[in-house]
Amino acid sequence: MSTSGMSLDHALMIIAGEGAQQVGVYLRKVFRAPLEVFLKAGIHDPVTIHDRYVEARLQYLLGRAVPSSRILGEETGEHVLDKEKVAGAGSITLEQVQRASLDQSRRQGSKQVLTNEFAWEQAQPSQRKEAVGAAELAQAKETVKNLGSRVRWIVDPIDGTANFAAGIPYFNTSIGVELDGKPVAGVIYVPYTRELFIADAHTATLYEGERATPMRAASARVENEGIITGYFPFRDKDPQRVEKSWQLAGKLANAYATVHSPGAGALDLAHVAAGHTAVAFGTAMRPWDVAAGIHLVRVAGGQVHTYETARNREDPEHLRGAFVASARDLDPLTARAAVEHFLRAFK
Repeated sequence: MSTSGMSLDHALMIIAGEGAQQVGVYLRKVFRAPLEVFLKAGIHDPVTIHDRYVEARLQYLLGRAVPSSRILGEETGEHVLDKEKVAGAGSITLEQVQRASLDQSRRQGSKQVLTNEFAWEQAQPSQRKEAVGAAELAQAKETVKNLGSRVRWIVDPIDGTANFAAGIPYFNTSIGVELDGKPVAGVIYVPYTRELFIADAHTATLYEGERATPMRAASARVENEGIITGYFPFRDKDPQRVEKSWQLAGKLANAYATVHSPGAGALDLAHVAAGHTAVAFGTAMRPWDVAAGIHLVRVAGGQVHTYETARNREDPEHLRGAFVASARDLDPLTARAAVEHFLRAFK
């Protein structure tokens, strides 16, 4: 507990929630507008100028709130939010991001789509007095302003980029927060629906406009009554891996009421925390895909089992992207067996 009377975890949650809601104003504006999609690792790993622009804005917002804190972002990796980095992130323009993206694109024949700069005043708390946490923001900033490198933000500016680029509203901004290396807060904000899934170290809540609902991870009690979401690599250079993926997906289809792969891992986890779905799983997600979501599920009382793999061995347990998350009263036997079988087969 800080001397201000607000706990550090709660203050960090408020700041992360404010950042996610601010960039959400921008994402609503540009959603389904014309855009160029660029490629990172290949055709199944898209990125847009909005991913990069939003991550820069979050660097600015989070770095101003906690100077010299650290960030691990999907687009820019890990670094310290020092004064120079924060100033640069705050002054970057959409045109600059677009030009850099065009220069780096692996896609031939990329052409510039005309863009208009966003007036960030539209996203300021003073313009959004109804925003969750706005009344606590000043106190939260005062509470954590001197924490510096003790804080790390794990950020996915647009989780579900392929959906976003295609005009499908199943995407979100995800921010997990560590203090001294331990997860203390998680925020997942869905711009299109304005749903805010948010948790400090003790309490998880879903905000839908003026309605606030405690999250209890209470869903199905048996597998065949629950919805499961998750991802095996159905496209792979190794045909054995593809075949194994389909075999295991078939077992899940027989065990659960419905199997979905909606395309945004963080939001899948949020829905388990809220009790909307029973199980979410992944085999090779990255820390920014799971940081906020795993925290939400655990604080909401759900279960999360993670697995160490060659890809995530260096990551702390709460950031491992091979996992099975489930409702509090459900034993996801089939899901765990399928994920474990897959991971053993391709060690």
